[in-house]
Amino acid sequence: MPPTASPGHSSGGDSGRTAAHRFTVLGPLRMHDGSAEVSVGAPQLQAVLAVLLLRARTHVSTRELIAAVWGDDAPLGVLGSLRTHVFTLRRLLEPGRAPRAAARTLLTTGDGYTLRAAPEDVDLTVFELRTAEARRAWADGRPERARSLFVSALDLWRGMPLAGVPGPYAEAQRARLEELRLSAVEARWEAEIALGGHDDAIGPLRVLAAEHPWRERVHELLMTALHHAGRQADALDVHAHVRRALAEELGTRPGPGLERLQQKILTAGRGRQAGDAAGLRPPDRPYGSAQLPQDTADFTGRDDEADRLCTALEKDRIVAISSISGMGGIGKTALAVHVAQRMRHRFPDGQLYADLRGTDTRPAEPMEVLGRFLRVLGVRAGHLPTLPGERAALYRSMLATRQVLIVLDNARDPAQVRDLLPGTPGSAVLITSRSRLAGLTGATLVALRPMARTESLELLTRIAGEQSVSAEPEAAAEVLDACGHLPLAIRIVASRLLARPDHTLAETAALLADERRRLDAFTTEDTAVETTFRLGMELLDAEHVRAFRLLALPETPELSVPVAAALLARPEREAEELCESLVDLSLLESVAPGRYRYHDLLRLFARQTACAEVPDHERTAALTRLLEFCLATALGAHRASLPDDAFPGHVAPLRSEGLDFTGPQEAAAWLLDEQTSLLGLIEQAAGDASLSLAACADLLLAADPLGRLGAQPYGIERAARTLAEAARAAGHRTAEARALYMLGGSVQQRFAMRLGAPSLDRAIELCREAGDRTLLARVLISRGGGALAVRDFTAAHAMLTEALAHCRALASRSMEANALGFLGLALLATGRADEGLAHCREAVAVTRATGDVAGQANALHNLGQVCLRTGRTPEAFDSLHESLGLWRETGSRFREGLLLGAIAEAHNLSGRPVEAAEHAARARDIAEARGDAGILARALAQLGHAHRAQGDADRAQEHYRRAESVFRELGLPDADDIARRGRGISP
Repeated sequence: MPPTASPGHSSGGDSGRTAAHRFTVLGPLRMHDGSAEVSVGAPQLQAVLAVLLLRARTHVSTRELIAAVWGDDAPLGVLGSLRTHVFTLRRLLEPGRAPRAAARTLLTTGDGYTLRAAPEDVDLTVFELRTAEARRAWADGRPERARSLFVSALDLWRGMPLAGVPGPYAEAQRARLEELRLSAVEARWEAEIALGGHDDAIGPLRVLAAEHPWRERVHELLMTALHHAGRQADALDVHAHVRRALAEELGTRPGPGLERLQQKILTAGRGRQAGDAAGLRPPDRPYGSAQLPQDTADFTGRDDEADRLCTALEKDRIVAISSISGMGGIGKTALAVHVAQRMRHRFPDGQLYADLRGTDTRPAEPMEVLGRFLRVLGVRAGHLPTLPGERAALYRSMLATRQVLIVLDNARDPAQVRDLLPGTPGSAVLITSRSRLAGLTGATLVALRPMARTESLELLTRIAGEQSVSAEPEAAAEVLDACGHLPLAIRIVASRLLARPDHTLAETAALLADERRRLDAFTTEDTAVETTFRLGMELLDAEHVRAFRLLALPETPELSVPVAAALLARPEREAEELCESLVDLSLLESVAPGRYRYHDLLRLFARQTACAEVPDHERTAALTRLLEFCLATALGAHRASLPDDAFPGHVAPLRSEGLDFTGPQEAAAWLLDEQTSLLGLIEQAAGDASLSLAACADLLLAADPLGRLGAQPYGIERAARTLAEAARAAGHRTAEARALYMLGGSVQQRFAMRLGAPSLDRAIELCREAGDRTLLARVLISRGGGALAVRDFTAAHAMLTEALAHCRALASRSMEANALGFLGLALLATGRADEGLAHCREAVAVTRATGDVAGQANALHNLGQVCLRTGRTPEAFDSLHESLGLWRETGSRFREGLLLGAIAEAHNLSGRPVEAAEHAARARDIAEARGDAGILARALAQLGHAHRAQGDADRAQEHYRRAESVFRELGLPDADDIARRGRGISP
């Protein structure tokens, strides 16, 4: 996701926004012009403003406004009253301006209005931004930041939201906003408890529990705070009180969260002192996991199917898998989301949603989806397992004690969803797919067909209005037949009628009939859909038609506003307006503020019409602009996330400024969030002869920090392989070298050193031919590190010596330190221990001088290894422990596991097997959780050594056998060492 302005501050450059006005809805509705409050006036005027504010920057039809403000009590002449209110609002929003100038703020759009209030000008939006950032901070393991943001967000509240504002919309919003506030209050106190502020939390939580006696989460937090304060009896009394109250008042029992917490307290009480609560963590709750899209407001029909799915999800709390199949546009996603929203109360631990893009040329990888789900469930990005099986195992483990509803939309086949299914009772899955997923054992299968005539007529009526449909019943029937009774097609026709109220249903029916006669390319069931798409395009002017076509060109799952601006060669504000207009007409979907995607059929249609009707040079120019924008932004992210890392000169010229980043965290987050789109664009562009291989190569190299950020390497490997093959075929040696460097590095990141070596060796040859010293230094360091792992010490020494010379010539201090540390190990292995020690100490000195924390941790690790093998045991332990502390500060679980294994080895070599076993076991646990095979094998080996030293031959043999198996699978020579140890023969 691209960086956005901080809550409460203007992002600048928005010519169409209400620069002088601020609005508050978290209390009585207020408007401020920068110096004083502006009286909004009558209650109904406030109600109109409230609707426009809470739906700011989106089209609100007159029908929706009337229903929201007056409901079923709308009087005769209500449309005139509404227009009067809008006229009054324009005068308040743009005092002193002529009416046409005032329209810059409150636009008339189709049959309705759009209020351009910037996000930072509405207190609710600021509240939502701050709480979203707080939840991300909590998920990333930063409770202090989360607490600060929650407190700041809650400070915006000034009483009952929309107090005194009349109308059914305001009433519904008050309930929604109060729920948002309570959720933030709970999260604020959970963060407080996690930071040791349990004593401060007890009083406010008691008050909150009294105000909301049936809100079980509040009672869970109160029990947790009391337990952490050593007041187990009081905590259990809270549970007993809630249990009695629920039984007497509602005839129900406490939910699983309260029951689990009671058992934890009872178990903790039996195993430790009453005042020792340090071992009890607050109940797990995956913040940010309420991911379901919004239910369709005018969802119609499908009653039998919805009831069947709900029954399946209710049944016995089992792992329910409900699969919905059907053609595109038939309403699979709408039904799945509708059912999920109906059933969300049965899944108190959250709801997860993923679009698997099963009909795309690049479907979602299960590993990618698992990574996103695990991050939402609380696993920090650097702690994600890198092997598919281990990532799936961790996912199932985290769901084992939770009740979560997972919606997997647009699945390709059973294989794509298998790793995304929970393994224990309690959670449930809803899956949609074009195909019938008959291979899912125990699944409830629902096949959707076109809507019944009564249902489709009801849908058209609900969207287009009773008056227009009832006035032309025969034409309405013809329109619905032409649409094939598909919900998507009906929705587009209804949008056309709303946007063009002067057009009748009869005219629409005639137009559909004419279009159908002109089309013969599609199958019978899709003809109505394409016809409807073409009809929807007739609503658009030339600029919107261009946008609809060009935005569909990149093979990326989503589009951000900056990406749209690059594709369209328009300012971001204009690009956003174009996207929002397409959303209003159901030709584009808004998945989040500033992010959009196509329905898969619409994307296919848009691409086909683009290929047929947009000149080749214009399509190429659009994708080139996108490639250049992504390259410029990725280079900026590379520089911000790795400021001391020398980057080779650009092969492709930079013609875009890209996005700016405020620091390494924001840059790293952008790279992680956009990696699927970036790598997909590289694959697409590499296969298109009209696009620049040089730009692809630069973009791939700019994504190099993904591996260091803990990103899953397989996507990089696939994009790098595609680019390497294209560059080789085109004779583009520089692009080939960069692709091979990234390919070899991503393979080595999986510890497959021998598999990665050929790509790196070829990259070295190409760099020498081209005289590219900067890339050559990188490749030599990577190849030299791999040579060390397979014990080719002579080759490692030669490559790392050359790499060091290049780094010094380039004055790249961070790369120099990296080369020095690896070279120190090579010198040690080739019998030049004193020189190796000097090199490692120099590497530490360089990183301390540059402030490179990660580089310093790596240098200390290398120094510790050399000291250990040269009899400098105290210095070895100091270096290794300091390195471990630094890696823990960075949050890298991969490096933490590596260092724990190294410290275990140091204890074994120093004759302390008990301490060795302790550290090795912790390294093993981390490696198993992440799927880090190399670290796992080394930890198992050290456990074997420790148990053997303690006389436990059976356990030693067990660990040796596992370690040998993993080492052999990786092709590492350590396997032979372990085999000899297992036979009782010293190496």
